[in-house]
Amino acid sequence: MGAAAHIKTLRERSGKSDLEMAQLLGLNISWYSDLESHDDELVSTLSLSQATRFASLLGVKLYDLLGESPAPGSTIPISQLPERVRAATAQAEVSLEEFENRVGWKLGQFLDTPVQTAAERPVMFLQDLAAQLGLHWLSIIPNDHAA
Repeated sequence: MGAAAHIKTLRERSGKSDLEMAQLLGLNISWYSDLESHDDELVSTLSLSQATRFASLLGVKLYDLLGESPAPGSTIPISQLPERVRAATAQAEVSLEEFENRVGWKLGQFLDTPVQTAAERPVMFLQDLAAQLGLHWLSIIPNDHAA
């Protein structure tokens, strides 16, 4: 089952209509419908905070909404990621700008306020950053966002 179908199934199990869920999330119905129609819509358009709220409204853990789980005990606090970014740039002997090009995102604000910035950016940001750091992306979602 794809991510969009999984979202629709979870919403139907919750007993909420698509319009009700859209309203609860503060999304217009077109945006919400895209979540149930396109597999990459959740990670590309919802922030970590929105995705966490969505999971809560559905009565599931964020990992369940995303249809994946990290390896047990592999959680890495977001607050430690700036240090890992700096170590990765030093090890690869690349500038921050070059590393940003590899990640596909500007990282300056994230390096200063990692938790806040990660919460505000699309979930895809964490996927892209984790890939460049050699991490499973779900391992960088804090435990409080997982439940």
